[in-house]
Amino acid sequence: MIGKAKSISHVSNVINYAKNKKEATEISRHNVAGETGREIAQEFRIFQNMNARCERNSFSIVLSPSIPDGLNLSNNDFVELADDFLERMKLKEHQYISFLHSDKEHKHLHIFVNRINAEGKAYKDHFISKKAQRLAESIAKDWGFTTAKEIQQQKEERLSCQIINAHTEVLSQMPENIFEYAERMKIFGIHMDLKQASDGKVVGIKFRLGDDSIKASAVHRSFSAGNLQKLILKSFDALSYTAQERQKRPKIRSTKKPRFRL
Repeated sequence: MIGKAKSISHVSNVINYAKNKKEATEISRHNVAGETGREIAQEFRIFQNMNARCERNSFSIVLSPSIPDGLNLSNNDFVELADDFLERMKLKEHQYISFLHSDKEHKHLHIFVNRINAEGKAYKDHFISKKAQRLAESIAKDWGFTTAKEIQQQKEERLSCQIINAHTEVLSQMPENIFEYAERMKIFGIHMDLKQASDGKVVGIKFRLGDDSIKASAVHRSFSAGNLQKLILKSFDALSYTAQERQKRPKIRSTKKPRFRL
């Protein structure tokens, strides 16, 4: 399971988005009665006005179990999941509202929390993203879910397989350099972000497949910027040499046997 969290300054619009998304379901709420994002934001503001110095005064949290884990959870399970996470974050007594998104195969939770408690004290947001990741990892282990690390590993293996298969095909086409190589990879739905130094030399590569991305070095060490360019040049030179040698070979002409008359 993956957990994300960040502090935000305006909560009204994001609540409306989460609430009005296709097949969105409200899962839980605490100390809020409003129905629209604006109404809930106004209720948050009652406590937020007690701490005017805090500008990013709300939290936006996303909990994403893996696809198989999410499909096995009922709405009540997602209620317990949200409660467990907020309890471990020590945000259970803050105002919050949560929504389950099921419009896609990948079910996930959106939770919006008032960062300011009833005493006007702001919850510290230092390293809030890392804290959310760590607690989501802990919950995943306790609930028997696939962990974020395992999800990332599975994704990298899937992407790497697609990239290597396309790479083998593209390399056989004799691209002359990394830029031509990148253009030909697009045919397979793989886009490459090339980081260039001031002298134009490519010093970093990232592969993108749809919404997913992976660093070249994570595919294999041979896919690092330096190694891949050497491989492309070596392959081009070798194939070019072979082609030139074929052209140099003398063609053997067939000779007709003389006809003899008796």
